[in-house]
Amino acid sequence: MGAVPARNPRFRVLVPAVAILVCYGAIEAICGLGLFVIQRRLAIRYEPNISALSEQQKKTLQRFLETARRGERVSQDPVLGWVPRLGLNAAGMRDDREHDVQPKRCAVRISAFGDSFTYGSDVELEETWGKRLEQLNPRLEVLNYGAGAYGLDQAYLRYRLVGTTYRPHIVFIGYLSENILRHVSVFRAFYTTAYRDVIFTKPRFEVKDNELVLVPNPIATVADHERLLLHDREVLRELGRRDYHYQTNYNAGPFDILPTVRLTKMFWAALNQRVLKPIVDSDGRYRPDSEAYQVTIKIFEAFYRDALANGALPVILIFPGAGDQWRSRDGKPRSYAFIVEDLRRRGYRWIDAQQAFEPHASRFTVQDLTRQWGHYSPIGQQLGAEHIERQLHQLGLLDAENIRVALEADRRKFGLPSGSSQADAPSPASRRAARPAPSDARGGC
Repeated sequence: MGAVPARNPRFRVLVPAVAILVCYGAIEAICGLGLFVIQRRLAIRYEPNISALSEQQKKTLQRFLETARRGERVSQDPVLGWVPRLGLNAAGMRDDREHDVQPKRCAVRISAFGDSFTYGSDVELEETWGKRLEQLNPRLEVLNYGAGAYGLDQAYLRYRLVGTTYRPHIVFIGYLSENILRHVSVFRAFYTTAYRDVIFTKPRFEVKDNELVLVPNPIATVADHERLLLHDREVLRELGRRDYHYQTNYNAGPFDILPTVRLTKMFWAALNQRVLKPIVDSDGRYRPDSEAYQVTIKIFEAFYRDALANGALPVILIFPGAGDQWRSRDGKPRSYAFIVEDLRRRGYRWIDAQQAFEPHASRFTVQDLTRQWGHYSPIGQQLGAEHIERQLHQLGLLDAENIRVALEADRRKFGLPSGSSQADAPSPASRRAARPAPSDARGGC
């Protein structure tokens, strides 16, 4: 019986190696297919953090630096991050006229701070909710300090800078339901691809030992922007340390060509954003235990106390985004439902513009009420203004004397000292003379 020839040692090594390669290739193919399905079905793409400025960002930054070096007016602001420059009066309000520092005797002056929904983007000045409010009730005067892409943090800081100058009776702080995501961000391009060409950073707040702590705008000077241009990778990494969206996302790497690597990174980001550190729960509502929620509530608290201390009555004005309008029509709770509960528990005054739209759901579609980025259309602006005027009437805030009474009551409730409002308080006799008859409660003086 002949001897069995020995199997080639190379063959014994080659077979398992080929098997491993085949299995690995199959895994990569399955992951590649998974990436394709996720992108097509869920619209989730591989989008790592920005690690360097794009060519467009560099060109924009160079133009900004050239303008700033010439000493010309720019839209960057060292404290707030940026401020609007077009369509404003000399005081920085969205208006085509100037205002006296002191309101007229019979007027109720309202200052409004917030983002583009407060500003009234994508409609003409006369179509904004503020101007419509003045048309509905000539007694009302609205000073609009809204600024596009602001968070509540920037709106509050802007109030601290200029909010007392024109002596308002009432101060609105506008809150878009999406704003909560901006409050843990310092660079908008980390947060959304819709702003990948921005070059300005913003301040933010953190909560430490139950106190609101300001993290100043990290790129505030011309020298800071020059460093960003020359050392963009280093500066972007520094910015990411205080930015939730950067921290919960992933960075690009040399092996990202492999589907397994991309899918693993995307899975880890989803785990971070939806399980480990979520801002929004699976049902679409804010998570009260999130950092973003705690910061948001603390900003409301600081704004409310500051306005009262400065002699104006604070009112929080909530603007629902298009997503919340769809949620309402589907019978789902507001994403900001817990915010409303918190405001009610604290005894704050607020007006929810969603209540302006809900009665008209059968008449107007969400598309009728909105424009680009969800900004309200002229119809939406009008409905919002009508609702605000009704709410002010129900709260008894269409008369300066009533506002003074409410202001003093709130000061006592929140443990603040009594004092006059920002608008000069007339004598008791003149107040009685200026008090309108009950039938005139919604009209002019």
